[in-house]
Amino acid sequence: MTETTSTTPSPQFRVMIGCDDIARRSRELAAELRRSLGDEPPLLVVVIEGARRFARLIQRGLPGALPLHEVRARSYAGTESTGEVTITTPELAVKGRDVVLLEDIVDTGRTVAALRRHFLGQGARSCRVVSLLSKPSRRVVEVEVEHVGFEIPDEFVIGYGLDYGGRYRNLPYIGVLKPEIYG
Repeated sequence: MTETTSTTPSPQFRVMIGCDDIARRSRELAAELRRSLGDEPPLLVVVIEGARRFARLIQRGLPGALPLHEVRARSYAGTESTGEVTITTPELAVKGRDVVLLEDIVDTGRTVAALRRHFLGQGARSCRVVSLLSKPSRRVVEVEVEHVGFEIPDEFVIGYGLDYGGRYRNLPYIGVLKPEIYG
């Protein structure tokens, strides 16, 4: 079984959000972020693996060629949250800085809450979240997501960095994986 990379959906999933819509909304999010930030450049922190592609779009929409710093946060096994968030991050000088956390999807809220606590606990002045997708119906932890690309229903999504078992990340759109594939 090969991975589909064109704009033609596979029998395993359907397209939810097209690549043109993602690009347009990412430009709008970058503009919103520019307006909400002060004069001092923020520290851009991308949650890997999934948010890299989205983070690059946001990065391009901000002035000053800001670098992307990576953090790894894991809370899923397969399609279900484990309820535990493991954070792996290099030493970042966050004290007194505004951190912008770039996320692919905010689902249960656990990962964003843990990352926000982590950075604020290290002395960040603020920690703002920019997420491509938000699934509020799945929240178990109330978190503020300051900038949301798309609010989506409770369906298992893949593509544009999101994966299932390490597959489908490279799709140029957001697709909904059919339940018979992962169920």
